[in-house]
Amino acid sequence: MTWHKEINGKNSLDVLIIFGAIFLIINFYQSSYLLMFLGAFLIILSLMSRYYLNHIADHLTIENDRLPIHVTVGDQFTLPVKIKQNNWLPIINATVRIKLNPILEGKKFKTISNDSNLELIIPIQLKGNETVQLSLPLFATKRGVTRIKELELTISNFFGLGYVHLTYKPLLQKEIIVYPSLIPVPQIDQIMSTNSYGNFVTPSSIFEDFLAPIGTRDYVYSDSFHRIHWKASAKTQVLQTKIYERTADYSFTFIINLRNPNHENFRLSIVENIESIASNIAYMVQYATLKNIQYEIFLNLNMESGVPVYHLPIGGGKSQLSKTFEILARINGARTTQPIDRLLHYVEKQQRKSPVVILCGPFGKHGDRYFAQMRKRGQNIYYLQDDLESPKLVPFGQN
Repeated sequence: MTWHKEINGKNSLDVLIIFGAIFLIINFYQSSYLLMFLGAFLIILSLMSRYYLNHIADHLTIENDRLPIHVTVGDQFTLPVKIKQNNWLPIINATVRIKLNPILEGKKFKTISNDSNLELIIPIQLKGNETVQLSLPLFATKRGVTRIKELELTISNFFGLGYVHLTYKPLLQKEIIVYPSLIPVPQIDQIMSTNSYGNFVTPSSIFEDFLAPIGTRDYVYSDSFHRIHWKASAKTQVLQTKIYERTADYSFTFIINLRNPNHENFRLSIVENIESIASNIAYMVQYATLKNIQYEIFLNLNMESGVPVYHLPIGGGKSQLSKTFEILARINGARTTQPIDRLLHYVEKQQRKSPVVILCGPFGKHGDRYFAQMRKRGQNIYYLQDDLESPKLVPFGQN
């Protein structure tokens, strides 16, 4: 069944039947048209009311689509809720109650809000075989993700006697994803201006640009055959190997620690400054996208898929930005985190060795040996001093 149904007022309807039966019995002995009419009217009214309450929701449906709504903190938007009555019975006096997470505010209709729920209360009417789409104006106040947690419908009896309380049983699929607000980090443009975009030369890279040979050297047995420079070998009478410019992609690696190392129950403790971290990162990745800079992200958050460390592989463009904003929106205190050492061990195995590494969240002395290895490879490490008003990026070690 689509609806969980609770009918209220059955006792009142039973009383009407009793009074109607009494009037008919009296009429049997006294033969009064008025008593006969009243008795029949009360019985018919009670039976029709029972039928209405029992069957009003038989073909009542809610559109349950999966198309998400993406907004940013501070945005106003509308939440569509489509209700269809596929029955000839009309709904004259009803109230819809919708419960969401309190990361939103309702506009232009009655709301009840507390720490765990935002409840929207909307009066509706439907004719028989009619579809109504409610466009509920909402305002995004906090970063996060919510879907309709509960939808209830209270329908008063057509004749004003009793009501039926309906609770929609299937899980409503539509999500509202609220991206973090963007808090500018001024130093990000200074970091970007220190290197050219795209590929750049670095002596420590494992990659080579085969279109940019810079010289030759004597051949050794480990060199591949296609690297031999035959013209140079003919001139020197010794096999020569081509030397190419070592290059690397100019990209960023964001390493985000969400674990609070000072909390006793740290497996369930997300850092308190997650809002400023999310807003600062959102600004930096959007800036990188505008400058055509690719990036990857690591964070020590257990995902719903069971992966202990989240890794967004290196990429760029609007698709990468959308994935980043979505994971930033989905960070919440209900998920467990992994130790910093496990996060950094995963980074060491998976990272693309980007020349710029940006650390976010508390690290303390954790990971010093990993960061030392990064520096040996020529990677520049910066630390985000997150803040909702004046964040900074500083060389790691000076924070």
